Amino acid sequence: MIRQFLARCIVIGLVAAPLTIASAPGIATGQTGDPVITIAGGGWGHGIGMSQFGAYGRATAGHPYNQILDHYYPTTSLGLLDDFAEFTGGVDDVDVLLDVRSTVAVSTPVDGETPEAGWEVTVSAGGEVLGTSASPVTASYNGVRWTATSNGTDLCVDDGPCAGAALSITQTGGTHVVLEEFEDGANLGRYARGSITLHPASVPVNGGALPSRCGGGQQFCVIHADLDFQHYLYGLDEVPSSWPVEAMKAQAVAGRSYGAAVMTSRAASAGWTEPFDLYDSVQDQHYTGYDKELDCLPPLEHGWCSAVNETNNEVVVHEATIATTFYSSSNGGYSASPVDVWTDGTAFDYLPARPDPYDDNDANPNGSWVHTYSVADVSRWLNSYSAGQGDPIDQTHVGTVTGITITDLPASGRVTFANVSISGTEKTAEITRAGEPYGFRFYFALRQGCLADIAAGLDCDPLIGTNFRVISFFDVGSGDFFFDPVMWMTQHQLTTGVAPNEFAPGRAISRAEVATFVWRFANKPNATLPGPFGDVVAQSFYELAVAWMAGAQITTGTDPGIFSPDDTVTRAQAATFLWRYAGRPSPTVTDLDFTDVEQGRFYTDAVRWMVQWGITKGTSSTTFSPDDPLTRGQIATFLWRLAGVPEAFSPEIFLPSSIRS
Repeated sequence: MIRQFLARCIVIGLVAAPLTIASAPGIATGQTGDPVITIAGGGWGHGIGMSQFGAYGRATAGHPYNQILDHYYPTTSLGLLDDFAEFTGGVDDVDVLLDVRSTVAVSTPVDGETPEAGWEVTVSAGGEVLGTSASPVTASYNGVRWTATSNGTDLCVDDGPCAGAALSITQTGGTHVVLEEFEDGANLGRYARGSITLHPASVPVNGGALPSRCGGGQQFCVIHADLDFQHYLYGLDEVPSSWPVEAMKAQAVAGRSYGAAVMTSRAASAGWTEPFDLYDSVQDQHYTGYDKELDCLPPLEHGWCSAVNETNNEVVVHEATIATTFYSSSNGGYSASPVDVWTDGTAFDYLPARPDPYDDNDANPNGSWVHTYSVADVSRWLNSYSAGQGDPIDQTHVGTVTGITITDLPASGRVTFANVSISGTEKTAEITRAGEPYGFRFYFALRQGCLADIAAGLDCDPLIGTNFRVISFFDVGSGDFFFDPVMWMTQHQLTTGVAPNEFAPGRAISRAEVATFVWRFANKPNATLPGPFGDVVAQSFYELAVAWMAGAQITTGTDPGIFSPDDTVTRAQAATFLWRYAGRPSPTVTDLDFTDVEQGRFYTDAVRWMVQWGITKGTSSTTFSPDDPLTRGQIATFLWRLAGVPEAFSPEIFLPSSIRS
C-alpha cells in the first residue's frame, strides 16, 4: 500500500506559518507522563534527485524505468554514453578508492572457496614487473620504498622500481582476489578483474601534486583500478537484486550517469589530484565489487547485472550534458532541491523539490518515522553542544527548553537553512551560522547528543534526516493513554491543538470541534454551503465540516435548524457520530457489560459497534457514561482506534488516508 507522508514543518492549513512548541505556566504535563518533544519526519539521506524506495514504489505500481527517471529528473532525456566519448575518454578505465591503509594483503579466495587452476597475480612497481605469485602478497610502504612479501620472499629486491612509486597487483588467473589487512587478517573485500593499485600518500600523481586523500606518512590508497565501466556498474551495491526489474534498471541508468558525470568533472578539474576517479562509499556510490557480482549468477534470472546489461550505454542527458543524477535511499515523501540541503547548492531544473507519494511504501523502513525525546534529554543535548565555526560556542545553551519555533521552510520541508528559534529558561537562541539561519545545527545537536547517549549504553533513537517537523504538545505526556492518538492526529494534520503549545486533552470538546475532527479524518470532503443550520457561523473553521455531516446524515442537529456548535459533546453523541460516519454497520455484539446503556436508545447500536471493534473500553468495566462530556483526549483515542480497524467500516465507505492498517 502506497502511503503519502509529507513531512513539512508547517501549521496545518497555513504554509507560511511557524510550527511552535512551548511550555507556559500552569500547563499540565499530562496524566502520567513527563513533557516530551516529538519529531515526525521521513526519509534517509539528502533526498535530492531519485529516491530509491520511491523508484521501488513506482516500479511496483507498474511504472517503467524511463518514466521513473523522468519523474525524478524532469527536463532530461535518455541518451547514449558513447555519444559523449569526447567528454568521457576515461570511463573505460575506472579507478575506485576502496580504503586507506598502511598494510594490505592480496590473497587467493578464502573461507572455503577453491581458486581456479592457474590462480596467480602479477606484481609491478613503477611500471616494471617484479614477478608473479600463486600465494598471497602482503604489501607495506615505509615512506620510501615498498615491501611486497609472498611466501617469505620480498619481491622488491631492487629499490629502483619499488621506491617512490605506486605498486600494482594484477590478477592473471582465477575469478577474484581477496583483500585482507594482512595475510589471514580481517577480510576487506573481494574484487574481480582489473588490478589492485596501492598509491602512497607521499608519491605525486602522474608527476604532479601529492594526493590529499591517501592518508599521510606510510599510508596509501587501496584502489580497484583499470576497470571497464560496465564491470564497475556490476559491482555497485545500491539496491537489492530482489527489487522490481524496472527499479533496478532506473538505478542502473542513474548509477551510470552519476559515475560518468562525476568522472568527467573531476578529470577536467585542476583541483582533483587523486590517483582514483570515484569513491566506493556514499561520497559517490556504494561499490562492493565481486560480492555484488555474485547476484549475477543463477538462480537469479533477472538480477542486478541483467538490469545493467539491459540498459547498456544509457545515460540521463540534460542540455547536451550527462546529468549528475544524485539519488538517495528515501526522500520522506518530498524530494529536495540542492539549495535546500547544501551550502552554496545550485538549483537545477532537473533536480526540483517536488512531492513523491511513492516513497513511503511497505518496503521502506524510513519512509516516515516518529522520534520522541524527553525535554530533559533535549535540553541536555543542546546545552552540551558546541557551535564552533566562529559562532558563539554556547549558541544552543538555553537551559531547560520551553519552546521551539521553525519558520521559513522550503517546499521540501528540510530544516537545514530554516529559521529555528529555541526558547529556554536561560535565554532564547536563534540558530545561525555566520549570521545566517542554519537549522541543520539544531538537527545535528539532537543527533549527536542521542548518539553520545547510545555510546554511553543508553537507549536512544537518533534522527536520520532533516525532513521533519516538531509535533509536541507539552500537556501530552509519553505515559498518557492518549499520547499515541494525539501524536497520530498531529502527524496526519487532524489537529493543531488549542494553541501552539496545548492540546488540552482533559478539556470537554464542543460539537464544532468534533465535527471538524471527523471531517478532517474523512479527508475533508466537499459539501454544499450554506448548510441547514442557522446557528453555524459563515466562514467559521467548522462551517464546511458541519455542512458535510448534515449532508451525509451524520448529524441532524439538536433541534430543527439548530446545530449548537458551542455545546459540549456527550460520549453518546460522539459514539453516534462515528458509527454513522462508518456507514451505520450492524453490530454483532448484542449484550453489553455496560449497565448504563439502555436498549433502544439512539446510541445503543453505536456503542455496541464501538465495543465490537475495541474503539471504547468504557469509563469502567460496567459503565460507558453516555451522558458525560467527551474530552479531547477521549475523541483522539476513539479516532485513533477506529483508524486501526478498517474492517469496522461498511464496505461502501471510502477509507480515510490516515487509516493505520
